[in-house]
Amino acid sequence: MLMLMLFFLTASGLATSPPTATKTVTFAAAGDTMMGTATRKGPRGLAEGNGEALFTGLETIMSNVDVSFLNLEGPLGDDIPVTKCGPNSKNCYAFITPTRYAAALTGLGIDMVSLANNHGFDAGERGMRATMAALDKVGIAHSGLPGEVAIVERNGVKIGMVATATSGCCININNIEAVQSAVKQLDEQVDIVVVSFHGGAEGYSHRHVPGKLEIAWGEKRGDVKAMARAAIDAGADLVLGHGPHVLRAMEVYKDRLVVYSMGNFCGYNQFGTRGGYGGTSMIVEAELDPAGTLQSARIHPVALDNLARPRPDPSGAAWKQVQELSDADFPETGIKIGKDGSVSWTRPTD
Repeated sequence: MLMLMLFFLTASGLATSPPTATKTVTFAAAGDTMMGTATRKGPRGLAEGNGEALFTGLETIMSNVDVSFLNLEGPLGDDIPVTKCGPNSKNCYAFITPTRYAAALTGLGIDMVSLANNHGFDAGERGMRATMAALDKVGIAHSGLPGEVAIVERNGVKIGMVATATSGCCININNIEAVQSAVKQLDEQVDIVVVSFHGGAEGYSHRHVPGKLEIAWGEKRGDVKAMARAAIDAGADLVLGHGPHVLRAMEVYKDRLVVYSMGNFCGYNQFGTRGGYGGTSMIVEAELDPAGTLQSARIHPVALDNLARPRPDPSGAAWKQVQELSDADFPETGIKIGKDGSVSWTRPTD
C-alpha cells in the first residue's frame, strides 16, 4: 500500500525530489597582479589611462568562465600615503595603485580577488579599506581581512573564497587550524569553497614545493603542502597559490586541484621578467561539479612583456615548467599536460 501511495503521489506531481544543481562551474585563476604604482618610479610607474592595455589578449579567457580570480598585489587608493617603507629605504617595496585601475579588472572580467598578501597593508588599514570600497563599487568580490569572504553564485551553485597569507593582515597559513576553521565556516554557507594562499619562499631557487616550512627574508612562509591538504580535508574544493613569483607544481588531492604558485601575472614596470621564469606565467582553468570534484583542467600559457604586462604565450613555456615541476614534486598525481594545455591526472579508478 505504501509503494502504491508513493507511486500515486509522484505521478500526480505531489511528491518530487528536491531540485539539485547539475551544471558544472568553470574557474580561471591568475597569480600576483600589481597594475602599477608611482611610489618608486613616479608617473612612469603607472600605465596609461585606466590600464586598458594591461591585459590585452587575455580578456576572452577570463570572461568565458563562470568565475575568474587573481591575487591583487597592493592596495587601490587615491591620495593615501604609503606607510610601509622608511624615507631612506632602498630595498623596501611598497605599492599603491589609483582606484581608477579597477576598470582594468572589470574589463578583464574578474569576479573575485584575494587581498591577503604581504602588500595588502602597504598603505595601512586605510589603504585596505579603500581597496575594498573600490572593488565593491565595480562589483568584484574580495577576501582579505579575517572573517571577510567572497561569495558569488553561478549556475545555481554558491561559490565562496577565503584568502590567507603569512602577513599580519589576514588569516595566517602558518596556523593551519585557523585555516581549517575558516574553511569549515565557509563550507556551511556555500557549495564550493576556494582557498587562496600567499605563501612559500620566493624566486627561481624556490620553484619546488619542499613539503616543509619555508623561510624567506626571515619570515615563516608556511608549509604550503601541509596547509593545502589540510584545507581540502576541512572541505576546500580548489586551492590557488601565489607569492613565490615563479611557477610551481600542481597536484590533485582527493579529487581537488591544488595549484602551488601561478607566478607573476602583472607588475607594470615594476616586476622583473629576466631569466625566463619571472616572466613566465599562466592562467589556470578548472571545471568543478556542484560538489566541488575536479572534472577537467587546462593551462593557458602567459608571458610578461618588457613592461611586465601579461600576454598570450604561443611558445607554451608554462606547460613545460609545470609539467617538470609536477613530475618532480607530485609524481603520484600523474599530471600530464597536453599540447593544447589540457591537464589529465591519475584518478582513483584509473
